[in-house]
Amino acid sequence: MARESKTDGKAKLIAVTGPTGAGKTTFINAVCGSHLRVGTSLQSCTDKVQTAYCNINGENITLIDTPGFDDTYKSQADILKDIADFLEQTYERGRKLSGVIYMHRISDYRVGGIARENFRLFSKICGEGAMKNVVIVTTMWEDVAEEVGAQRETELRSKPLFFKDAVDHGARMQRLLNTPQSALDTMSPFFEYAPKVLHMQYELVDLRKLLPHTDAGTELKTELERQTEQHKQELQELQVEMSETAARKDAAHREEMEDLRTAFAEMQKKMEKLDKEMQKLTNSTQTPRGRPQSRGFREILRKASHSLFRGRVDNREAVMFVRERGGAGCLSGDNLEI
Repeated sequence: MARESKTDGKAKLIAVTGPTGAGKTTFINAVCGSHLRVGTSLQSCTDKVQTAYCNINGENITLIDTPGFDDTYKSQADILKDIADFLEQTYERGRKLSGVIYMHRISDYRVGGIARENFRLFSKICGEGAMKNVVIVTTMWEDVAEEVGAQRETELRSKPLFFKDAVDHGARMQRLLNTPQSALDTMSPFFEYAPKVLHMQYELVDLRKLLPHTDAGTELKTELERQTEQHKQELQELQVEMSETAARKDAAHREEMEDLRTAFAEMQKKMEKLDKEMQKLTNSTQTPRGRPQSRGFREILRKASHSLFRGRVDNREAVMFVRERGGAGCLSGDNLEI
């Protein structure tokens, strides 16, 4: 395979996406003979859009390596913006994608909520009209028995929770074995496909929508709101449990209280992270460091902390807890001010 010139505007553009550790970068390196950085754990090495170039059977190919929405270091809002920027700029230059590869580990014994949400985001980016140009590539077949992998493959293809809707709209499923020839065979369908405009490209360029108002942006916003409500409920349950524990005067309550404090602090961090994600998505830009938390978020934590400490927990323990939070708040009268 010859390397393609980066200036070739006639090359087929094929995006490669999927969760961290599914083998995206390894696949691209196998096809193109490139040397994009590959992770050796579930920590992502792809935190921005990368490209590799090759020539297959006389066709110039540009493979686009995109970060997964479960990236280790970047928020989902940041990743969605990176992908949106790339797709918008590509379309504005008159280029369309010949196809999209979505990679999934067949070795995963279950497909969790995060993976399903990530595929929903992927589907919103592509749109139903572009699904005929999508190939869902299952990887890591060498890590499972063939009959086990085949059963999982059937479930993924046939269940609405997974890939059924995409397959019903024309997406293909294909196995990627751990051989160079299998990597090249995975590219075969894209020589048949005419380039298509992805739904997000149509929204951003033709409809001039802002990212938060696209279908993918709305999907992410809905998911962030769902997680926020879930954490609010968990925070309230922790408040009740801490209050009941503090009311007991037995010797065992101190150790239990310490565990609850730790859980409360971790939940606060999750809420802070979600608030920052929502700000980034709403602004469609990177939130500046030091930006104050939203008023609604501050009120959630203020009420939570106020009800937690108001006359129900020993004041010495409350002050100790606030100090252990490392500057997250200060005790002023009866309230924890954020």
